[in-house]
Amino acid sequence: ECYGPNACARIYGRDDRILALVNNYEYMSFNFGPTLLSWLERRCPRTYGRILAADQKSRSRFGGHGSALAQVYNHIIMPLASRRDRLTQIRWGLADFRRRFGRAAEGMWLAETAVDTGTLELLAAEGVKFTILSPGQARSVRPLARDGESPAWEDVPDGGIDTTRPYRVRLGPGKGFIDVFFYHGPLSRAVAFERILASGSDLLARIEQAFPEPGDGVSLVNLATDGESYGHHFKFGDLALAWLFRRLEADGGIELINYGYFLERFPPRHEVRIVEKSSWSCAHGVERWRSDCGCSVSRNPAWNQAWRAPLRQGLDWLAGELSAVFEDAGGALLRDPWAARDDYIRVILDPSDRQKDLFLDRHRIGPPGEKARTDALRLLESQRMALYMFTSCGWFFDDISGLESTQILKYAARAVDLARPWAAKDLEAGLLDFLEEARSNDPDMGTGRRIYRTRVMPSRMDPSRAAAHQALAARIAGSGKGVPGSSLRVETGPGVRIGTRDFSGVLGTAAVQDTRTGAGASRVFLVLQSQWPRVSCRVGKAPEDLDLFRLARAVRRDLAASGPEAAAAAFSRRVRGVKRYDMTDLTADTRDALVRRAAGDLMDRIGDLLENDRSVAGMTALLEKTGMDLPGMLEDLFRVHATVRLSALISSDPGGAAADREELRDLFRRYAALGIPFRRETLSRAARDALLRSMERLGESPGKAALEDMIRLLDLAGEFRLEPDLWECRNRYDELRGDGEFTARLGPGLLERFRRLGERLGFLIVPGPGT
Repeated sequence: ECYGPNACARIYGRDDRILALVNNYEYMSFNFGPTLLSWLERRCPRTYGRILAADQKSRSRFGGHGSALAQVYNHIIMPLASRRDRLTQIRWGLADFRRRFGRAAEGMWLAETAVDTGTLELLAAEGVKFTILSPGQARSVRPLARDGESPAWEDVPDGGIDTTRPYRVRLGPGKGFIDVFFYHGPLSRAVAFERILASGSDLLARIEQAFPEPGDGVSLVNLATDGESYGHHFKFGDLALAWLFRRLEADGGIELINYGYFLERFPPRHEVRIVEKSSWSCAHGVERWRSDCGCSVSRNPAWNQAWRAPLRQGLDWLAGELSAVFEDAGGALLRDPWAARDDYIRVILDPSDRQKDLFLDRHRIGPPGEKARTDALRLLESQRMALYMFTSCGWFFDDISGLESTQILKYAARAVDLARPWAAKDLEAGLLDFLEEARSNDPDMGTGRRIYRTRVMPSRMDPSRAAAHQALAARIAGSGKGVPGSSLRVETGPGVRIGTRDFSGVLGTAAVQDTRTGAGASRVFLVLQSQWPRVSCRVGKAPEDLDLFRLARAVRRDLAASGPEAAAAAFSRRVRGVKRYDMTDLTADTRDALVRRAAGDLMDRIGDLLENDRSVAGMTALLEKTGMDLPGMLEDLFRVHATVRLSALISSDPGGAAADREELRDLFRRYAALGIPFRRETLSRAARDALLRSMERLGESPGKAALEDMIRLLDLAGEFRLEPDLWECRNRYDELRGDGEFTARLGPGLLERFRRLGERLGFLIVPGPGT
């Protein structure tokens, strides 16, 4: 809704045709959280690549200064964090930035712009040149001292600082300085709340009004907004932004610039004192993240946020305990545990065994050993989770039962589990005592303790549950080696099939390894199934003298004699620590994938059945012969039949043969004539995927076949009122038409067909030698 569209925003010409695509990130300063970028890198690599490319291009546009800013690593409220945690957040954020953007960051965004002087001192010490704050965070200003003079400080009324120039914050003897920009408050609020993104010209008009009357020096108008404003909060906000950038470039009256380039050309001539422990999203400083200050999203005005204080107190207590464990146990394994934690970002960014070995060679005490290796990594992972549990959104919203608060408690639980072997006290019990005081506004949810027990504890992924997850997923879908969202990887050995007339199952072994820490465990499992989704799994610790075939004989005998419960009992008598699992113990992503796969398989089976059933063929022939309408009672059945057949033809690789698409057209027309319905949403998705595959094939090997197939498929989609999502297909087309090497490979003969494809995709194609 926002990140992808901002990287490929449309500029429209006549007849609402696409004139150009604009990567908005090339023109503006921007920051992405490292955790969001890591997700984009895995799940949306094209958008991720466009974001990185934008920073590269902005360097050419803005005198060598890239527009991307770093961010504190996982969005914690810095003034509420310990000095050690703040330092790690800065160092991790800067290291992540350098790895992704290939350069040192000049600026760093502070989560919620939450700031105090101690945080600014750490930023400056780590080489950060500037940050951005809210105008309400300025306390007093004065001109920079010159020739030994010390001008008097002038207090700034709330939000009244002149935001058209940068300021310097002096950090005390020997601590240097850092520069600060204060964003234009009314203009930023207008983007967030006043819908000025409905029109690019309205946005430009407000920006022009924000400039002061011409005077001495240069005036800067800068606004700070959520990236989600452009597309998520306000649909098509990315288009207004793209129009604005193109207009400013064409007119030349207002110069686009980024923060780094502005500082080089116009360094500060004034200094500022900040409001300590302040932020942009809490009128009470930073109380939103530790008390019932009254700031909320107001989904239910009658609710209170008194739960914030005990949640903060409990996690602060837990962090202190985890730090003590880390310092004590880590001190026996690592030369400087805290320096190792700061350097651990190398392993987070590259969790390969080689990187882990290099990291431990730099930091370990004594000779290498497998246990010492695993223990050190386990302690460091516990510290990573201890940082994650302070992610700011856990306190931002209205109730402790919300997704965000539950998530930070899951991080806390993981930290506790990892540190458990070295903890002298029950850390989980201690945390629960604090959570008992955190009362939900929803009476059904009770306290934080209850939320922890009902939502956090069941989400834990230990080796037994991971083995069950793999065994059940393999039984149902026949694939998988890990648990989505978990660092646990599962390798299963050859299984022994067990079955009777009424039940089927498998007995097997699983090797579970934590890819983060290297810790391993062996498990043995028994899966029993009558019919899907009636399937369950028992998992226990594999004994050293396990004889899988002897165990299989015992389980098979009891299954045949007395049924699945007796078989499970036979398994439990011979295996230690057995637990029972079923579909509800799978992760939500896996359950969803399995259900979708099962539904797809069922749809295919129904389609095959209908395709080969003489009754269906006879009914179709009868309708064609008599001209009668399809009886209503058969509509759902024939909808499945038609959708499966058409989807298969759309998805097939035609290899450029026009006859294949003609078969598809004939079938569409035949069904339409008979009144046989089909699911347009399903067929539209199939058409989208087929077009994307052909576009990729065209990019790899320019040729007539892929071009013609896409044009034919677009014609078919229009004829039969399908609406494939062409967003990514259009993005890829635009990339190809701007690639001189690609268009040269097309040659004159295919270039005209390529232009025709662009027209069918909705582009405004200008006649001429290029595209």
